[in-house]
Amino acid sequence: MKNRISVHQVSLKNLRHHKSRTVLTVGTVALAVALIFVVLTYFYSNDQRSKREAINELGAYHVQYEHLLPEQQQAIENNPKIKKHYVSYISKNIKSDTFEKLNINMAISYIEGINEGLIQLREGRAPVTDDEMVLDKWVIEEMGFPSKLGEVIPLDLQIKRAGKMEHITKSFKLVGIVDDIAVRKTVRAGLMFISQSLSRQYSPNPDIVIFALLNSDFNATSTAHRIGEGAKLREDQIQINERYSGAYEQNPVSILKAAVIVFVILISAGMVIYNIFNIYLSEQIRLFGMMKAIGMTPKQLRSMILTEGLIISLAGSSMGLLLGGGGSTAFIPFLGNMASGNSALYVELSPYIACAVFVMGLILVMLSVYMPARKVGSLTEIAAIRYNPAEPLGKRSLDTKSKLKNSISGFSLVSAQLIRYRKRTWVTVISITLTGFIFVVTGSIFSSMNIDNMAGSMVPGDYKLSAANLDSDEQLDLLNEKILKQVSDIPGIEKIMTEMYAVSTYNKQDANLHLKDLASMKNPEIRTDIYAYDDALMKITLKRLGKDDSMLTELRNGDNLIAVAEDGGYQVGDKIRLAKYGEGQKERVFTIVGVLPNYVTYKGNSSDGGVLIAHQDLFKRLDLDQRIKQVSVQVNEGQQGEVERNLKGIATADRRITFTSFQETYQEFNGMKKVLQLAANSLTSALLIISIFNLINSNLTSMYARKREISLVEAIGMSRSQLTMQLGGEGFIVILFSLLITFSLGIPAGYFGVEMFKQSASYVQYQLPMAAMLTLVCAYFTVQVGTTFYMQWRLSKESLMERIRFSE
Repeated sequence: MKNRISVHQVSLKNLRHHKSRTVLTVGTVALAVALIFVVLTYFYSNDQRSKREAINELGAYHVQYEHLLPEQQQAIENNPKIKKHYVSYISKNIKSDTFEKLNINMAISYIEGINEGLIQLREGRAPVTDDEMVLDKWVIEEMGFPSKLGEVIPLDLQIKRAGKMEHITKSFKLVGIVDDIAVRKTVRAGLMFISQSLSRQYSPNPDIVIFALLNSDFNATSTAHRIGEGAKLREDQIQINERYSGAYEQNPVSILKAAVIVFVILISAGMVIYNIFNIYLSEQIRLFGMMKAIGMTPKQLRSMILTEGLIISLAGSSMGLLLGGGGSTAFIPFLGNMASGNSALYVELSPYIACAVFVMGLILVMLSVYMPARKVGSLTEIAAIRYNPAEPLGKRSLDTKSKLKNSISGFSLVSAQLIRYRKRTWVTVISITLTGFIFVVTGSIFSSMNIDNMAGSMVPGDYKLSAANLDSDEQLDLLNEKILKQVSDIPGIEKIMTEMYAVSTYNKQDANLHLKDLASMKNPEIRTDIYAYDDALMKITLKRLGKDDSMLTELRNGDNLIAVAEDGGYQVGDKIRLAKYGEGQKERVFTIVGVLPNYVTYKGNSSDGGVLIAHQDLFKRLDLDQRIKQVSVQVNEGQQGEVERNLKGIATADRRITFTSFQETYQEFNGMKKVLQLAANSLTSALLIISIFNLINSNLTSMYARKREISLVEAIGMSRSQLTMQLGGEGFIVILFSLLITFSLGIPAGYFGVEMFKQSASYVQYQLPMAAMLTLVCAYFTVQVGTTFYMQWRLSKESLMERIRFSE
């Protein structure tokens, strides 16, 4: 037994003997597994956050059935495809002066399912008695009360009874608090839940709504529509909770993103691992031939090699899971906190992801090892012993004598080495090129994101005042002449730009020609938003169209509009028919005189009919809404502080007016860009490290393979500088060739990627990714220089005679 050695023992000895190869391979596997784990955990965590937000924002239901008759309500409640349903009574006869003064659009209703599956409160319970209520946390704070259960809050109510409006003051005890959701808070849409008895008291015939949770998330939208149609509901009575359905139905786009990233990581790591094992096995084939000659069978030889791969994959995958867990814990919350998510992003670890990633690591290594192992096992003993890892030079060998007749240059030795080991060279080149290509394309996109343009699309000047909910009250004129006079009297303001807003009804026949998703629109009338600009803002718009100010006269005097391409397909000269909203068939023909890729200033959510832009003179001629929706100002240099204080004072005096700063918007967008850039650069940097592992392995293997060759040439007169050139030349040529391919492919691909991105983001302007290109050049050349001096140091540790006697 003492004289026997098992195949597994030989595998372990080989791993220990070739420590550099083992460490590089384990490191590559660990890094790949960690990257995949972090990527999948991020997508999973973000998916879980979307589900939490969907439930918190609107509730855990698939569909909302509105304006129900008793028989319709019964039919829906008895449908077997519905898992749970919750009834709500919308109290349309109750309004609150308290909330209107604070510019809060408050929905007052009774609803089932509080803390029982539909809505989960931050704290507290559902209201039971007539003097109890539930409110959003942010609403309570806006009213000046502490968000504390048991707080008594008086409200000024408007009660409509028998056609008469009654004003009363009623005190409510706070028994529940709804968690803040950024979406509702941004649009100032609040929730107030009251008891069923109070709702019935003020609204004896309430608007009945049912919130339904279906048995399955699969194909939930179609199922919800079929249920509604079976209960004889109109299309406008069926409101799909797209937020919930979108979160729980798997998103193909997110799956595709994750799949593409994982595929790139696997390909990059797979090439490196394959190259490492292929080089190692090619260099050791003679040794394997001797093993076969003394009795090792092909099966045992393959088993020995595959065992090495299995040990490496187990060690690398285990290390990768630990690194991935630590990376996820550190990186994901930071990315979530810095990005513009509506709620915190927590690390959601899934055992299924951990198992899948671990298995991916095993499969990645075993597939990379299998092909070289099969090649080794198929060789006969004689062929293996005589095997030369270098590939034949082919026709090049015919000219060798003439080229090397009088002298042997370092470059000729390097080029001969690259040609002889061209398969290994090409794998290294492809690995570096793939990483560099991703790096350059990503750099092109991020360097082309013009934050000034992005912020300028939100705030065309330095500061902006916006009026909220103009269409909800025809008598409300927030940015009136008095406010405009206050703004114009502020010292330091150089220019004032104003815009108006109106809604029109789009002719269905024309809408069918120009709008993208007309088939999905449920409303019988197609609403179109029209924004009217003054001369100053219109000049900015014309500049973006590439037009001069001469078109101003055409826009002032004619029935001419500018269309926004992101909402539909338009061409200059198109005729469309629009009617003033609420006036039925009184249509007017308008001409499209320009098409913008994106809106000029921030519009919020547009109507189904999209967005059109007009001159304010057109609004006056057609008697459209003359109220100012937004006022933007440009400020003289050095006077921003005083202007900002004055404008904030105007907004503070009336909370229905919102103040926005260009610099604040710039900082917000710039922060978002940095977070996205950090995530992308972290991924590409990890891929860069994997390709660097390949470069290092290629260099070290080449040194060991040529140790005797280099030493013989050194013995006949090679200088130290020539030795350095000889050691580093191969790597430098590979890097130069790889970067040439990278830049030749990556720069055009980055340009086209930016042009595609520009179609949905007008703020994008292509910039050559010089930073990304310089990073690649510096990273690879620094690694190559470091590896070259390391190899020189390793060679100097052995005497010249020891290296000449070296045997593979």
